[in-house]
Amino acid sequence: MQEHKRWSRVKRWAGAGALSLTILLGNVFPIHADTPTAPVPDISPWSIATLNEGEKYGIYPMEWYYDGTFRQSITEDKFQSLMATTAKKLDQLGLKKKEASLSYVTADVITREMVITSLFKLLSNYELPEAFGNTAVKPMDYMQQKGIVKGTKAGLQLDQPSSVEQAVVMASRLIEYTYDTADGGAEGLMWKVTNDNNTLYLLGSVHLGLTDMYPMHPSIRDAFAASDDLWVEVDIVNGDMSYFQEKMMYSDGTKLQDHISATSYEKLQKTLKKLALPANTFDSFKPFGVSNTLSTFGYFENPADSALAMATGIDSYFLTSAMLTGKPIHELESIKLQADLFADVPAETQEKELNELLDVLLSEKGSQEIANNLKQMQLDWIEGDVEGLKKTLTADGQLTQGETNQRLIGERDKNMAIKLSELLEKEGEHTSFVVVGAAHYVMDGMVVDLLKEKGYDVQLVQK
Repeated sequence: MQEHKRWSRVKRWAGAGALSLTILLGNVFPIHADTPTAPVPDISPWSIATLNEGEKYGIYPMEWYYDGTFRQSITEDKFQSLMATTAKKLDQLGLKKKEASLSYVTADVITREMVITSLFKLLSNYELPEAFGNTAVKPMDYMQQKGIVKGTKAGLQLDQPSSVEQAVVMASRLIEYTYDTADGGAEGLMWKVTNDNNTLYLLGSVHLGLTDMYPMHPSIRDAFAASDDLWVEVDIVNGDMSYFQEKMMYSDGTKLQDHISATSYEKLQKTLKKLALPANTFDSFKPFGVSNTLSTFGYFENPADSALAMATGIDSYFLTSAMLTGKPIHELESIKLQADLFADVPAETQEKELNELLDVLLSEKGSQEIANNLKQMQLDWIEGDVEGLKKTLTADGQLTQGETNQRLIGERDKNMAIKLSELLEKEGEHTSFVVVGAAHYVMDGMVVDLLKEKGYDVQLVQK
């Protein structure tokens, strides 16, 4: 049963992995192949925009969407859990606390008023800058004034039980408000490019994220809100992934073991056994398809962690945000182009790189190094450390090694720069928000440098 569940998750995210540094170069593809229809989260339309933000904070498990109680009264256990995780998230701002720990109301029925006053109590336990203006005010008035609680007093039904959804939404709003007012949030890596009346905001993406990346600094979200459209490498949310899936698999009736050596296939079997996956998991996949899928296991021991990392990926976040706000989405490249980049690597090279990945996955030290490398990239992004990320990317020559990685850089950057210069040369006034893998921006000779060479004003946005 456990093996079946694990394989279901793998199939659900087949193709989502990436060789070496493709998490920073733009190749995380969530292909949903031969899987049952995904469960639909039990959420209300009014809460979707807030939850798209709040679910990234790590203050509640996304399983709450599917347990059948999200729109029902919150239990005391879930309420206490939510308050604890919300406090932990606010603690990350580094504000001095008045009390080391707080206790919250306990009751069989948690009302809306209890949730609101508890959140205000939590906020007031920090020594806040004057900008918060939270002294000598009533909790209910303050929470409404700051938009944490919506509606009027007459319409709040304070004595009614709070649903899980309502409590989560209010906690999410509190976190966003507190981070923004304290000028906090992940700094990210963003450049502003201008030419006459046209502006580009270039945001470097880490395609596998973590909750510490959220909320982003308001300067990033404000730039997105001010933009007329969103540009990405490929639209991984709305795009047709069938071409990539077709390229990953054999269509002539042959199997993987017909194309790679017995030694390579035996090594794959050892890896699958270690990962508790069926022996025939990848029999229909080409070597690059196996590598592209299995590589996520180098970053995460648990497929659930992999799914969370994809859900908190930067490009995924902005694609969803664009859909929710009706912002047009455009592609700099295409799924076909990126699929062909992998598929056109010679079969011998594909097998060689598959073996290199399998060696890493079979080595405890190798797997840990991969996980540590990803974590360092994420931390560099959070801190807005361009030089730090560049150092991480070039450690041990990893960015330039391997034919696949070579295909992921170079010519693609020139083509991206050409398209971006076309946006900058458009008549009139236009602002675009451009999200691509961070390596395309931070590395020497890539997109940012190419735009500078064309004479545009390119500035790193400092927080």
